[in-house]
Amino acid sequence: MRLGDLLKLVRGDLERNLRRTVLTMFGLIMGSAAVVAVTSVGLTGREYAVRQLETLGTNLIYAWYDGPSPSPNELVEDDYRDVAARATALVQVSRLATEYTTLDIRGEEYDATLVGTDGVYARVRNILVRQGRFISDADVTSRHKVCVLSESIAAKLFGNGQRLGRTVRVETFDFQVVGIFQDVQSFSIPTELSQNAVIIPLSVLTALNNSNRIDRIYGQARDRSLVDRATRQVAEILARNHGSGVIYRVGNLGEVLNVIHRVSRSLILVVAIVAAISLLVGGVGIMNIMLVTVRERTPEIGIRKALGARPRQILDAFLLEAVIISLAGGVVGILIGSGVPVLLTALFDVSVPISSLSVAFALAVSASVGIFFGYYPARRAARLDAVQALRYE
Repeated sequence: MRLGDLLKLVRGDLERNLRRTVLTMFGLIMGSAAVVAVTSVGLTGREYAVRQLETLGTNLIYAWYDGPSPSPNELVEDDYRDVAARATALVQVSRLATEYTTLDIRGEEYDATLVGTDGVYARVRNILVRQGRFISDADVTSRHKVCVLSESIAAKLFGNGQRLGRTVRVETFDFQVVGIFQDVQSFSIPTELSQNAVIIPLSVLTALNNSNRIDRIYGQARDRSLVDRATRQVAEILARNHGSGVIYRVGNLGEVLNVIHRVSRSLILVVAIVAAISLLVGGVGIMNIMLVTVRERTPEIGIRKALGARPRQILDAFLLEAVIISLAGGVVGILIGSGVPVLLTALFDVSVPISSLSVAFALAVSASVGIFFGYYPARRAARLDAVQALRYE
C-alpha cells in the first residue's frame, strides 16, 4: 500500500469519530502549549534579569561591613585606599556613604537617599548622565554643594522645566543641580540608587553626618576573567585590615547571575516535567482510545486481511493514526503556546520571542508519544486472526 493511500485510509478512519479524535488530542494540546509558552516566557525573563543586573556595573565587585553598627570595624577611608592601591585585578575603585532624609516636593514629603561618592562612581556603576555632568573629584576636594539627580526625582522636583542650575534643599543646605542621570533598574535588588537618590560629594556628606564611615566599596575588574580574583583580593585586604573574624560581604555580579541561571533552569525543568506528565497522560489516552478503536473495528480488520492486507500494513495504518493524533495535538498546542508570547508582546510592549527549542521539544515529544503509545494497539490489531476477526461481534 502506498503512503498516499495509507494516509487517505487513516484520514477516513479519523473523520468517522471526529469528536473522539479531538478529545483524545486535548492532553497533548495542553502539554505542548505549556512547554512552549512557559519556556518562552521563562527564557525571556531570564534574559531580562541578566540585562538588568548588568546595568548595575560591568565586572562589578562590591564590599560592605555586615556587622553591628556603630563599630570600629566599619569600612573607612583607609580601607578604600588600601583596596585601590593593592587590589591589582581592579582597574578602578569607588566608595560611597549614604544618609536617609526627606525632600519636600510641593508640600509632600518623599523619602530620599543622600549618596556621597566620588568622580569614579559613575564609571564603576555604569551610570548614564543625560544632562550636565557627574560629581567630579574637584567637587569632593573642595566640598562643593552640588548634586546629581535621577530623571524620576528631577521630574518630581521640577516637572518638565529647566533642571540644571536649580537648587535642592536638603536639611539646612542648598545644593545646585549639575547633572541628571538615567534611572537605574536594579531588578528588585535594593541598592543605594533604588530610592530617590540625591548624589553629592562624599566630603560634603562626611561633614553633614560628622563621620568618616564608608558604607560600600565598589570596584571594576580589569577583565571578566579577573572578577573572581579581584573578589578574593578585596576580601583578603579587608581581612588583613580588620581580622578574619569580622564579617564583610564581598561579592560580584557573577554570583548573582549564576543564581538567576540556576533558578530559571530549575523553574523551566519543573514546568517541563509537569508538561511531560501532561503529554504522558495524553499518550495514555491515545492508547486507550486506540485499543477501543481496534475492538470496534475488529470485523473491518478481518475483512482487510481476507482481502490480502498483510499484518505490517495493518500495523502501519493504526500506528500512523496514533502518530497523526499526537502530532496534530502537538501542533495545535504549539500554536496556542506561541500565542502567549505574542499576546504579552502586544499588551506590555516587551519582546518575548518564541523559543524554537521548546517548539522542537514539543514536536519531538508529541511524535514519540504517538509512536510509543500507539504501537501496542497497532500490534494487537496486526496480530488478529482473520477468521476470528470476521466472526467477532
